[in-house]
Amino acid sequence: MDNLPNWDLKGKYTLLKRLGKGSYGSVCLAQSNSTGAMVAIKSVKGIFEDIYDAKRILREICILRILNHPHIVKIIEVIVTERSFRTIYIVMESAQSDLKKIVKSPTYLDFEQVRYMFYQAVCGIRYMHSASILHRDLKPANILINEDCTIKICDFGLSRSYRRIDQFDQYNSEDINNFALSGGIQCRSLPRDKLNRDMNFINKRELTVHVVTRWYRAPEVILLEKEYNKEIDIWSLGCVFAEMLSLVKANAAHYIERGPLFPGMSCFPLSPDTSTSIKRAGYPCAENDQLNVIFEVIGTPSQQELSFITDPKAHEYVNSFPPRQPKSFQEYFPGCGPDELDILKKMLVFSPKHRISLNELIMHPYFNSVRDPAKEIVANVRADFIFDSTQEMTVEQLQDIFSREIVNEVPLG
Repeated sequence: MDNLPNWDLKGKYTLLKRLGKGSYGSVCLAQSNSTGAMVAIKSVKGIFEDIYDAKRILREICILRILNHPHIVKIIEVIVTERSFRTIYIVMESAQSDLKKIVKSPTYLDFEQVRYMFYQAVCGIRYMHSASILHRDLKPANILINEDCTIKICDFGLSRSYRRIDQFDQYNSEDINNFALSGGIQCRSLPRDKLNRDMNFINKRELTVHVVTRWYRAPEVILLEKEYNKEIDIWSLGCVFAEMLSLVKANAAHYIERGPLFPGMSCFPLSPDTSTSIKRAGYPCAENDQLNVIFEVIGTPSQQELSFITDPKAHEYVNSFPPRQPKSFQEYFPGCGPDELDILKKMLVFSPKHRISLNELIMHPYFNSVRDPAKEIVANVRADFIFDSTQEMTVEQLQDIFSREIVNEVPLG
């Protein structure tokens, strides 16, 4: 009980331990005093001090409110202790662990357990997409797991409706600072006209301080395509599936061998490794650049696969990599059978146009033994939030929407 925060939860919950801390506050494991159920509670402070932050929290609550699937975490209630909403507490379902922690532990699973977990994730994301929501931050830490191998997808802080995507809000402050300090990839050494072209290349608007972990970023996100869709989640899910497969001893003899399939350390163009002397199309490109790491596994894309790239500079950069043939996923997962390898091959495709869809994926023979119609439901509501329809909103307008959308719709303490 040491070091637990002093939260005003109106006597409803007893805090047990901290689960994490972020820029918006802390998350704690707690127990309901009335039912004994375990929950996760997120404290959010200063929600209306910044309009973007207010929209982000409001959006996450609204998304959690409309999604109703057994493998997506549910919001239980929102506790508001002041009418100014200075601090709110979001109470959600909890789980015993998450995939990131399991991957880093000595725990091993068998192929059937992995199949069951992955099927649940596919069903949850397919349902989410049917509600017009992109997750945009799928990674092992956002896949909650219980000891019976049931999973729940969590953390919708970067999620958006298909129709309400602000393209450049998925990068972190380090990415943005690196870009700014380098003046758009090394401003000190580049002519002003080239600097201007680089700034146009990313079409820089209001970049925010949030991150999609680079190891799970789809190529179209890395290359800052203005238009992307649910295929970005399919790529990320393929990366997550690879880490699930590493939990089988036949694929990783020792748990220390586990890790992301694409562990890049830098990422063109926002956070390149400017210390490297290697240049591609005039830009720094270290051996551990995210795209280079991806090409090491899946090979360099064909000209047909490059057809989705709309920016000439991005096209030139990708074309500057020497041709490489794809490696067999069997090299990375020697214990896998043809079904698992086929799924990886079809999900981790450079061009979003050629990736397998979730409707196709769920019909794959790999899932025949675990399919359940109750999990393959689709949403009957499509997300399209009023507060995302206008760029300019006042704090007072957002507070009014919060009162109407949240206070009136979600049980309050």
